Amino acid sequence: MPNLDLLRQIESAVLSCVSSDAQRRQQAYDYVEKIKSDPNQSLSIGFDFFDKSQTFDPLVKHFGLQCIEETIKYKWTALDSQLKVSIKERLWLLMNEQDQLPTHLKTILVRCVCEIAKREWPQQWPSFLDELVSLSKTNSTNEYSLLILAYLIEDVIVLQTLNQIRKRDIQTTLLQHGNKLLEFIEYFLDLPNTISSSLYALTMFATFLPIDLFFSTKIIDKIVLLLNSSTHRMKAAEFLSVISDRRGKYEERLPLLQLYPYLFQSGSQYNDLFSAIQVKQPYETYDFMKQYAMVITALCEQLCYLCGGEDTNKKTPLPEQFSNGVFLQVLIALMQHPSIYISLYGYQMWLQLLKANIFQENDYKNISPIVLRALCHSLVKQPYKQIDQEQEIASYYIRYDYEDESDYQKFIGKNRTILIRSIDNVCKNNDQLAIAIRIGFDYADYCFQPANLTNLLLFESLIAYWQIIERHSRALLTPREVFNHLNILSDADQLAFCQRGQTLIQQLLSINDHENLDFVAYSLRLLTCLYVFTRGEQSWTQRILEHLFRVLTTERNLGSQMSPLQKQASCLIDLCLNYGPSIFVYFNDLFQVTQNLVQQQTAKDQSIRLAGWQWSILVECLAILLNYFQSYQQQAMYINGLVEPFAQILTQFNTNVNDIQGFIDYIGLKPTPDANSTNNQRFVLLSVHILCGLLRRIVLPTDPSICSTNGYQETFEGTVFIRNPAAPAYLQLTNCVFKLLTYCHALHAPNSPLAQGAFSFLSTMTEAEKAVYLQQENNDDYNASLATTTTATTLSENDRRLHNRFSSFLDRLQILIGTYFTLKPDLYQINDALNTIGTTLFTSLDHLPDFRVRNMIRNCFLPFVRHCPANTILIAVLEPLLPFMYTKLKDKWKIITERQTIKVTNGNTIVNNGEDHQSQDRCEEEVVEEQVTCYLTRDFIDVIRSLLTRQLNNNNLGPLATNGNDIDETSMDDTMPTDEQNATENVTRKVLPMNRNQQVPSEFGLKILQESSRICQYCLLILFDGLSWPDTSSVTKLSHICHALIKHLSVLINGNHDFLRQLYIYILCALKIHGDNEPIACILLSLAVLMYETFQQTSSNLFDSVLVEIPEVTNEQVNTYRDKMQKQVNGKALNDKQKRDILRHLVQPLMAQNVAQMFKREPLALSDLPPLIRFSKRALHPVLQYLRQSNADQDEDHGLASLFQHPDD
Repeated sequence: MPNLDLLRQIESAVLSCVSSDAQRRQQAYDYVEKIKSDPNQSLSIGFDFFDKSQTFDPLVKHFGLQCIEETIKYKWTALDSQLKVSIKERLWLLMNEQDQLPTHLKTILVRCVCEIAKREWPQQWPSFLDELVSLSKTNSTNEYSLLILAYLIEDVIVLQTLNQIRKRDIQTTLLQHGNKLLEFIEYFLDLPNTISSSLYALTMFATFLPIDLFFSTKIIDKIVLLLNSSTHRMKAAEFLSVISDRRGKYEERLPLLQLYPYLFQSGSQYNDLFSAIQVKQPYETYDFMKQYAMVITALCEQLCYLCGGEDTNKKTPLPEQFSNGVFLQVLIALMQHPSIYISLYGYQMWLQLLKANIFQENDYKNISPIVLRALCHSLVKQPYKQIDQEQEIASYYIRYDYEDESDYQKFIGKNRTILIRSIDNVCKNNDQLAIAIRIGFDYADYCFQPANLTNLLLFESLIAYWQIIERHSRALLTPREVFNHLNILSDADQLAFCQRGQTLIQQLLSINDHENLDFVAYSLRLLTCLYVFTRGEQSWTQRILEHLFRVLTTERNLGSQMSPLQKQASCLIDLCLNYGPSIFVYFNDLFQVTQNLVQQQTAKDQSIRLAGWQWSILVECLAILLNYFQSYQQQAMYINGLVEPFAQILTQFNTNVNDIQGFIDYIGLKPTPDANSTNNQRFVLLSVHILCGLLRRIVLPTDPSICSTNGYQETFEGTVFIRNPAAPAYLQLTNCVFKLLTYCHALHAPNSPLAQGAFSFLSTMTEAEKAVYLQQENNDDYNASLATTTTATTLSENDRRLHNRFSSFLDRLQILIGTYFTLKPDLYQINDALNTIGTTLFTSLDHLPDFRVRNMIRNCFLPFVRHCPANTILIAVLEPLLPFMYTKLKDKWKIITERQTIKVTNGNTIVNNGEDHQSQDRCEEEVVEEQVTCYLTRDFIDVIRSLLTRQLNNNNLGPLATNGNDIDETSMDDTMPTDEQNATENVTRKVLPMNRNQQVPSEFGLKILQESSRICQYCLLILFDGLSWPDTSSVTKLSHICHALIKHLSVLINGNHDFLRQLYIYILCALKIHGDNEPIACILLSLAVLMYETFQQTSSNLFDSVLVEIPEVTNEQVNTYRDKMQKQVNGKALNDKQKRDILRHLVQPLMAQNVAQMFKREPLALSDLPPLIRFSKRALHPVLQYLRQSNADQDEDHGLASLFQHPDD
């Protein structure tokens, strides 16, 4: 008899576990955990809570079943066989008696049976299937059998919670009886009260049973019929999505094509749902539509694999439903659906079909115009909040699919990528390019209708469409005979398109709306996209250039606020980049007008005041066109003319400023600046931005004949270089520019006049920069909006704008200095070059905040290491830099590691941060600090790698000469700030990638390491000690370099065994930190093995002494390890994995545990069962064969057949 008082006491404790009283809740929790620790008591109370003579709360019953489940999971092997049988019987009795349990109780009851089956079946529980059949014959409880099968498959095969042997035994047995089990489930698929459970069980079986088994029954037919049922269609679609997404061999997947006749029947309601685009479907129906769209997408992928392969022997005919257009109608309906979530599935299928070349030519011609029109509509960025009635349906679905606007914006970027690829794939086909162009003009006509002129979202999508078309239409500017030979467009299409294009250009040239600058800005971008249809005619080119020049510069005065024109101003740069030969004709006119305009801007009387981005656009365009000159002297002359106005500004600064206080006064860093200092600040900042943009746009020639005959080549220390034509003009400003950076860095010194003053915020990170480090978003629009909304609460509006301007200016100044280092050999030939470079790079470097040190590393030191041709200068700079960075990084990572340290005490985690650190502001600062340290480390690793991979004769001849300035690839027009613009590009800028095939170390890198023992020492310290820093990306980079350097250590360390021993210790220390990260641990083990083998003959005893110091490692184990490393298997040396495993076994006490191991409660109770005899998949299991022989009657199918007999038989 159950102890009722004990049960009521446990019931009270369980209910107290959800109490609001913390102390009472903790006491109750401790009590119930103590109850669960006794397996016998857990089992007893678990079943006693279901005594029919007593009533208990459902939560308490759930606790009782949980006690039973955990006892089976963790104590099963410790139970005696009689108790195991008793547990099975009592569970079966519960399922027979408790027929009206709530779903959550029914679920855990079923899982208790599954846990036993995972440990016993089939070897120790051969009657399991018989008992399921018997259980299913009870009408009120027949759902249990289906759920047991479903949960068992989910745990064992889908989630793979068992080891491979047990999984194989259970899966093999299920495969043996696949046919009978499907017949068993099919029977219940016809019973109304078990349809849901049957579908769930079938979904689990669909993950592994052979696909053709499902088509050998009527299961597919019945499930497709259920798609019309509002109650069961969701689960039916889930089954179809699982089976449609199966992978395997060609023959195994071939039966999936049989789904096409089932699903794509004319008049099917589930397909017609997608065509009702003007109806807001209920959310329940909409969820089904999304699930069913997944089914169609998976089937389309199978179709492409089975019918679109290149192997003719594995290429089956297309289903009739595809050939007769039924499937294509559904595809079009998906793409035209107002839900961007559903339409994305349609475009994914479109790309798959194009890639597989499935379409017949006629079908492709018929469907591509419809698809392109749908794409034009889908390119419109629907707002998260409804603006007008036309967006009602789209907004209805958007608000349901996405939690907030930021979530929606993240999806939009991925969605637009798919849309652009879809249009791009159509345009690659010459036959379809004409259709795409024609639809583009039709869409433009639609957008320019009077009713649509105020809808800027339409114009944004129009521009996105035409930007794709323009890339494929540039051949129109080639000579006519060449273009005709390419067979891109017919003569009639060429004429028609050029006429329509020129008509639209004429319309765009007439737009001059002073009120709606957004509309004007979009018209400028569209104008440059349509330029190809002018065929490069000079009359059109001149009109377009005049219009762009006038609108972007002199037509109107733009305030300090960011103008819509600024966002599209790069269209003028794109025009010069894409159609340079046609624009180059007007270079002299553009040069003269720009020069006059810039000179007028520097004068005191200004009729029109240009913003910084306007200056930058004009100068950069001319710099791009300058690359078409083929004479060094000619280019240098024009560049000097462009630089001259800004040279005057910087020369004036150099003359008037001689100390830090003079610098502060000159640029007006004071509470009440006068007009002169305000102008000085504006001109100095803009000069740096423009000079940087101009220099980075200069491209060095690659043709050897041009370089050798037109004055580009110069020899320096025996190496031939291609001189940059900008060098003469820029070298005159070297002292001014380098001095400017020196003073900017000096502002950060503790004794600086600004350090403790009102402008100390200039040395901190702007809110925009901080937001980028926190979010790490690459979406420019998102960053821009974030920057304007996350403003510092302690700064006034003027201070915030000054903060943004100064931060952007300093970043651009560092980039300009870095670009100076590419002016080789000219820069390195000036008088006292080492002193000039060293003073600039190291002044106040130790006082800079970490995020600005990072900018210096990536913007200045990295290009210096890549380009410096003088080894003496290079060594002189690196010798103080490496110790400085090693100390800084080691200290920063020590702080971060201590902060992240976790102490585990009785299963509870205690973080070492005090309560003060739990505030939101403090947490945010710590996150930013860790992010900056991570990126600073990675960037400095790039510096070391650049040094070690640099070639001996590092000139700028060859392919790299196409871009001599490898600082970054950010367009200057996008980063030229106004008063409201931020400097977020500093964080997200991409550095040119290193070639992974470069030798490490190169001959040059090895030479530098050998010439300077200081550089060698600190390089090795950073590389090996850095392996312990908790940043996976940094460790991966460092390990690759360390692996390459180990074989050179004997030459580099000159017999310093103590240093070698320390490097080995660093690797072992890294294992202690990263032992919980399996990929990193494998890399570190490989490093340790490689070092041990490399120095085995000379220093193995040295390493053995280190291994002995590991806790729990004995001399005998170390000797065994040494012997095993020298052992051979079958005459072959051990492979890398075997060597790693041997070392892992030795150093296991040292390696950290992963999170799962740290908090693992106890091992699951799983015992090894007798192995199954290998047998054919078509043969019965040996246990079942024995039962079949002993029972010659209807037991041969485990009682499955008897289930379908009439009760009276």
